[in-house]
Amino acid sequence: MTLAYSLDADAEQFLGVVQDFCTSRVGPRAQDIDLTGEFFPDLLADAAAIGLQGLIFTDDGAIDATMFALAHETTELIASYSGAVALGISVARLHGYLLAAYAPSDIRDRWLPGLIDGSIRGSFALSEPHSGTDIRAGRTVAVEHGDGTVSITGEKAWITQSPAAHFCIVLAKLGSTDRDAPTAAFVVPLDTDGVTVGKDEPMSGFRGMPMANVHFDNCRIPSSWRLQTDGFRGMMEGLNLARLDAGCYGVGFMRAALREATAYVRDRQAFGKTLADLQIVQEKLGRLHADYLAARGLLREGVASYAGGGGGDPHLISAAKMFATDAAMRNTVEAVQLLGGYGVHLHYPVQRLMRDAKITQIIDGTSEIHALMLGRAAVRTAWS
Repeated sequence: MTLAYSLDADAEQFLGVVQDFCTSRVGPRAQDIDLTGEFFPDLLADAAAIGLQGLIFTDDGAIDATMFALAHETTELIASYSGAVALGISVARLHGYLLAAYAPSDIRDRWLPGLIDGSIRGSFALSEPHSGTDIRAGRTVAVEHGDGTVSITGEKAWITQSPAAHFCIVLAKLGSTDRDAPTAAFVVPLDTDGVTVGKDEPMSGFRGMPMANVHFDNCRIPSSWRLQTDGFRGMMEGLNLARLDAGCYGVGFMRAALREATAYVRDRQAFGKTLADLQIVQEKLGRLHADYLAARGLLREGVASYAGGGGGDPHLISAAKMFATDAAMRNTVEAVQLLGGYGVHLHYPVQRLMRDAKITQIIDGTSEIHALMLGRAAVRTAWS
């Protein structure tokens, strides 16, 4: 499919390498990963070997903002073959971004190289069982001690990759559960005394990517293992990056839906014609194609704003995430309908695309909360 914008020759060449990775390694495994729900560290190691986890970092571990567009291009491409594998690669970049941007040098040097080479995995501990969207209502607390340590107590919920991770970046309030208490984000090895990772929670989508709650019971760590920024601000910056990734998964699912549906309707005969000859089918595919292009364009703008620094334009990022994931859900349902019985067969990918798309409407802020934030911004805007 023709890109809506141009890439330089090096980027095009790299995307060719990623395409080969998708067709030779990811695609043949995608169905089995989904059916068994088994994690895939070997594929993440293969991805690291071609540079995917390290794409947004320089050789010395600094953030290279000029690579964000290409990184998100690869996320879309990989998601069109496996949402779970795309998620595993992109969360490594998210965790690495926060370390490179805000971690003390010793913490960055301890964890970032392994994220880039695929030998270490992290997790992002933000949501809590009683306060998913309402982050300010969190109850995880860090108590500072006079000996240069802090103790963390609380519980984080739905933490992606935590059962297979080596560390987590956890948001905690300092000394109080008050709504407006100051916050900090700490890098906590998951083998620390007082940390317990719960059982893997089976989900309907992104199967193969483990997820669990993480419990902190007076977990004591050096206070220096803290990100050097306000905790809430830093985690929201990370969340905005995750939102762009979620939008890219959605665009990848629409790309795959176009790939699968157009191949099917060109071959399927009905009433003396192929389905592709029917105007109603052409109209459905036309709307899917338009949504795909629109979502790509909006995400491109969101990624550019993020690359500009400061966590990006939150309203643009919300719009991109909401539009792309809602469109992905709408259009993967349509693809299932077009394929009929094959659409709901577990050995055909469109039903997996639909289940994965549903997850993207919920993670990293539900579509409803993004619409609410955008609506409030619209009311405050003096429209000309």
